[in-house]
Amino acid sequence: MKKLLLVLLILSLFINHLNANEKDLNIIQKDKKEYRLLDKESIQTRQQSQKYDWISPIDLSGNIGRNHSFSDENSRNLNNKNTKSASIGFTQSIFESGGIGFKMDYADNRFKYEMLSWENQNSQLIYTIYNTLLDIKKLKLEINQNDYRIVNKDIELIIKKIQYEAGKTDIIELNNAIMSKNLILKEEIALKNSLKEKEQELAKYTDLKYDEIEILDFQETNKDIFLDKNYSILEADAKVEMLNSEYKIKKSQYLPKLSLSAKTSYSNQDEKFNSMINDTNKDDATASGSLILTMPLYDYTKSSKIQESKIEVLKQKALVNDLKNETAFEYEQIFTKIDTYLKQNETINKNIKLYEELIGANKISSEAGMTSKYDLEILENTKTINEFDILINKINILQQYAKLYFKIKN
Repeated sequence: MKKLLLVLLILSLFINHLNANEKDLNIIQKDKKEYRLLDKESIQTRQQSQKYDWISPIDLSGNIGRNHSFSDENSRNLNNKNTKSASIGFTQSIFESGGIGFKMDYADNRFKYEMLSWENQNSQLIYTIYNTLLDIKKLKLEINQNDYRIVNKDIELIIKKIQYEAGKTDIIELNNAIMSKNLILKEEIALKNSLKEKEQELAKYTDLKYDEIEILDFQETNKDIFLDKNYSILEADAKVEMLNSEYKIKKSQYLPKLSLSAKTSYSNQDEKFNSMINDTNKDDATASGSLILTMPLYDYTKSSKIQESKIEVLKQKALVNDLKNETAFEYEQIFTKIDTYLKQNETINKNIKLYEELIGANKISSEAGMTSKYDLEILENTKTINEFDILINKINILQQYAKLYFKIKN
């Protein structure tokens, strides 16, 4: 019966209720998902704005006014005027020694950097959900495993009581058995509270219940792929390109710049020469165009500003190389942990085989009345406890693979 319950528990642990895409924002809590999508829209809008920011606006202006003189009557008749004017024009940069192209490159490179950062944040957010989910699965296993430990402690306490009453042991051993059981009971309380905390934590990130999310089979990731597609490295590389574009823009600001300026204007004034003659209207329409060449002759801070921008590029390149080294070490550390869990499982499997042999021998001696039924139950429970250790380590390994999986761009 206990074996049947264990098998059912294992099967239910890995049942998939929802076929959710592993990096799909649909599993994220509604408000967080909305924020992430708005953040993406903001990045896309900013790219379009920055990419064409060098295009100047066309300005339209208009004016209506009246001049009034406080001189003698004749002067007032000559100087009192109604005026109207309107103009439309623009001043557009058409050559900035490469600066226009660099500005467009900067917008694209910044967009690439920000989108990689956005995707990386999404991936880590979803990783938090899956890692918490795996923690919940693991805690459930540990709670069930602890139940078998409690049964063994109960049996141990019964045996110690019988031995104490028969005078075959002292009070110290009986007290140790009581204290040992209390420790297991306290551990069960701690495990159940940890489970509640993890379920509450999961609720912060997703509206789905833990049994509504698919447990993904995170497979091993090749080291070269892990380094080539690593989000942090890709993001850092993209920042190099962005800073390099910024550096080129900075240099172009101190080179010749050519602009085109065009303006069309219209004005009208109503002059009153004296009160005895009709009004005389004067219209005037003009258009102008010009090419403007500018170049900064001297800027005391030019050298330091350009050098500062160049240093930022070099710093970021150094950071990329350092990050690659750290990421390679991180990969090795993860697989060292995986190797530890695999070796532990090898040892546990050997223990399970040993317990199977002991159980087989004990069943025969128990049926013959040579050993206590308690001995057989303790052996069976201990074997089950070891089987739980195998399952728990499988989740530990899965969590390590998940670390790799959610750090790379698919």
